[in-house]
Amino acid sequence: QTRHFHPTRPAPFLAEIMDSSWLVHGVHNLSGLPWAYSIPLTALIVRSCIALPIQIYTKLQGRRERAAQPLLACWQSYYRSSIGAKREQQQLQALQEPGGGGRRRQPSVRTQTAVAVARQRKALFRRLGISRYWKGMFLLPIPAWLSVMETIRAMAGCESGLLAWLLRLVGSSTATRVPVEPTLAAEGALWFPDLLAGDATGVLPAVLTASILLNIHVGWKVPRLAELADLPRAQLPKHLFLRTLRTFAQLMALNVGLSTYLYETPAALLLYWATSSNIATLQNRALDRVM
Repeated sequence: QTRHFHPTRPAPFLAEIMDSSWLVHGVHNLSGLPWAYSIPLTALIVRSCIALPIQIYTKLQGRRERAAQPLLACWQSYYRSSIGAKREQQQLQALQEPGGGGRRRQPSVRTQTAVAVARQRKALFRRLGISRYWKGMFLLPIPAWLSVMETIRAMAGCESGLLAWLLRLVGSSTATRVPVEPTLAAEGALWFPDLLAGDATGVLPAVLTASILLNIHVGWKVPRLAELADLPRAQLPKHLFLRTLRTFAQLMALNVGLSTYLYETPAALLLYWATSSNIATLQNRALDRVM
């Protein structure tokens, strides 16, 4: 009996986007390396060709914005004193004029100062070439990373995981397009000769956890607890929230390591994830020194 309904709309286009098997197989075939080495090479290529240019761009944008802050602070001081003096003069004139008490209420000095500084900031950022959206551009490499992760997950025959659940939710699966790669079982290295199996020693999950924690430590800078007491009261909630968020990310990294060990996540997936995380950390450190 044929059933003519589907719980969700199929999304074959999403599966095509998430299918990066051409890249993974292309690097493996062109390099002639075993999977244990071509998978890290794929991570290096993805990070260098997609994430690194975006990192350089965002760091340049951040440096330009920091260089503009002293000028904006001067503009704020100027407008505050100028608007305040003008407001006092208007109040004196209103007291001297008959019937001046019924004058329409004007915006506060703080509001007028903020509007004037925002106008100057917009003009200054346009002149310096600072984009309004540069702070969110660090998210752009994530789809490429997820795409390769999903492809390797399908090639390793892993049926569990968040990506597989999300793709099944929208009615599509990369696993139906990317078959299991049997040569992964014979082209491992060191203590993980079979990339289709999990690492029974727990070394790869531990390496993955350490690499994620190191990446968070290097790339997510927040004030120390001793320094929080010296911050202005207005900035304290923001930094407390960021520090709490960082602690939560570190706890999630520990959970990732434990889950990949208990659920015997294929070594191929762990290898790509750990390599990508370590390359990201090295790139961050290098850019911090150079730029």
